[in-house]
Amino acid sequence: MADITAEASGAVGARRVKIKPQDKGLCFDGTHVERFLADYQLSADLDGALEFDMAQQVRFFVRKSQFKDVLETLDGYDPPNWKSLKAAMVAYWGQVDTARFTLPDLEGLVQSWISKGGVTSVVDYQDFRRVWEPIQSYLLRKAHIDSVEEVRTLYYRSLSPGVQERVRDHLIKAKTMITTLDNRFKLPNFEILKTAVAEVMKGQTA
Repeated sequence: MADITAEASGAVGARRVKIKPQDKGLCFDGTHVERFLADYQLSADLDGALEFDMAQQVRFFVRKSQFKDVLETLDGYDPPNWKSLKAAMVAYWGQVDTARFTLPDLEGLVQSWISKGGVTSVVDYQDFRRVWEPIQSYLLRKAHIDSVEEVRTLYYRSLSPGVQERVRDHLIKAKTMITTLDNRFKLPNFEILKTAVAEVMKGQTA
């Protein structure tokens, strides 16, 4: 049932197990995190997978990039530690299942960062996204907003002036910044903007 290789799993002599759930549709969509984790745990147990395998492979069961991006920032993702990662997933996505957010919550988050000078460092960026993502997800699911394009300006405004400038430079260099007829800059779609911000932040750690 499981594919086993001779690669080390972080412990001497341990072997890697590929988790292959019988439910081919098993994936995490940002909601009902505890239900997903229970199903994932069962699949791992049936395949004889270790906790190290679970921590390393859970990303393959998170299909949407917006949730993968968050997963990669959580404790226990790198280096892989399943107990820490599982707890972090419940702490993070559990609030999406129970919270009641409104657009002013998102606006308040952005204003709080503006008052501190804006998102400047990689640590700031991770802290900001941990709060932003659940609110955005809730607003979309409950139709408080029709699309993420409605909040892209808020996302950009949360950045410090210095980071905003680097993001603009990145967009211009990539030829993805939109120029209006009167030669003013207009933000591109939200996914392009988020990618640019992520690249700028990645550059700060290079």
